[in-house]
Amino acid sequence: MNRIIVFSVLVFCLLNASSGHAQKPFTQTGIASYYADDFHGKKTSSGEIYNMWGMTAAHQTIPFHSLVKVINLVNKKSVVVRINDAGPFKDDRIIDLSRAAANKIGMTKKGTAKVRLEVVGVADSPDGTNPSENSEYYSFALKKERLSGYAIQAGSFSDLDHLIHQSDALKSKGVTNLHVQMATVKHERVHRIIVGPYATHAAADAGLARLKNAGVSGFVVAIR
Repeated sequence: MNRIIVFSVLVFCLLNASSGHAQKPFTQTGIASYYADDFHGKKTSSGEIYNMWGMTAAHQTIPFHSLVKVINLVNKKSVVVRINDAGPFKDDRIIDLSRAAANKIGMTKKGTAKVRLEVVGVADSPDGTNPSENSEYYSFALKKERLSGYAIQAGSFSDLDHLIHQSDALKSKGVTNLHVQMATVKHERVHRIIVGPYATHAAADAGLARLKNAGVSGFVVAIR
C-alpha cells in the first residue's frame, strides 16, 4: 500500500511562515449563485443576521470577513463582497452572493453565473475588531505520520491563513483526526486538509456523509 506523509495542521503553518516566501492571493473559478428572500433576516454561520441588500456572500473555505472580488466572466462586471456565511453546499457552486451583490454583476435573472473570485483583503468585523491584526494565537503539535487506506479531502489551499482558519472551523464543528498533506500541483505547493484515514472506501464514504450533515464538503481520496 502506498503511503503519504502528513503534518499536523498548525505546525506546518508555523514552519512555512518562517520560510519568507510570499503567499499568492487566493483565486477560484466556478459557478456563483445567490440567496435572498427565504434567508433574509436569518442568522448566518458567522452569527450575523443575513441582509439580502448588503454586499456579502457565503463561501465554504474563505475565512469570515475576507473581502472577495467577484468577476462575472460573461459580462466582466464585478463586485467586492465580505464573506459572512458558510456555503453553498451544492457540488457545482463555489459562492452564494447576496441579492444586491448578484444584481450588481447582472446575474439575478438567470440565477447563476460563471465567476472568478479573488481575495483582496480583510474587513473589520461587525463588532469592530479586525481579524488581520496580530492578535490570533493557535496551539500546535508536531507529529509526522504515515497514512494508508482512504481519506476525505476537505480543502486545498496555497494561502496559510485560509489553511489555519479552515482547520479551526472544522475543529469547531467537531471534526477530528485532521492532517495536512503537502502536495505540488502544476509546479505550485498546495496544502490539503485531510480527514482520516479510513480502512475502506465504504468507511470513508460514511465519514463523508457525516461531514456533509455537519455542513462540511469534501470528497473521498485514496492515499498514495
